[in-house]
Amino acid sequence: MKISAVILASGMSSRMGENKLKLKYKGKSIFEYTIDLVGKLDFNDRLVITNDDEILNYGEKQKLRVIKNENFKEGKSESVKLGVRNSSEDSLGYMFFVCDQPLLSADTVEGLLEVFKENTEKIIYPMYGDRRGAPMIFPKAYRDKLLTLEKDQGGVIFIREDNSLPVNISSEVEHIDIDTVEDYERLLKL
Repeated sequence: MKISAVILASGMSSRMGENKLKLKYKGKSIFEYTIDLVGKLDFNDRLVITNDDEILNYGEKQKLRVIKNENFKEGKSESVKLGVRNSSEDSLGYMFFVCDQPLLSADTVEGLLEVFKENTEKIIYPMYGDRRGAPMIFPKAYRDKLLTLEKDQGGVIFIREDNSLPVNISSEVEHIDIDTVEDYERLLKL
């Protein structure tokens, strides 16, 4: 299925005090896990949206298309819009990945893609217990709406009961994302 994978890697890590994506976990930087995962899965195209040269270089080395986000201080919406604008015209949807979920599995991603194949008009997203998570898939029909996002808005603002489909994920750890020092310390204990 023709889906564009868009990795959002332009955050400022304001709660961490340093670039959380460059923190190490089991010998690799946090960002490498998502780039490596997306690189081995079957997508129409694979994009990394970042303001960081190290992430940009790693993405290129892994044969992903990298887009430099010069306006990253404007918020998450700038990365989303760059991903949408630079995705292949023939993509049927966009799967947005955050880059701070090092435990996300290929099985989960493939499961979400399978659900989207049967529900191509719906926004698909994982539920980890009672918590909505990433990655999310948006049908191409949402292209224009995604391009209207501002500041730190993400596509989650478009989710309603009638246009979306949550997918329950049984994993206890895949949803872990690194936003605080405490999150990182918890990850290191796994």
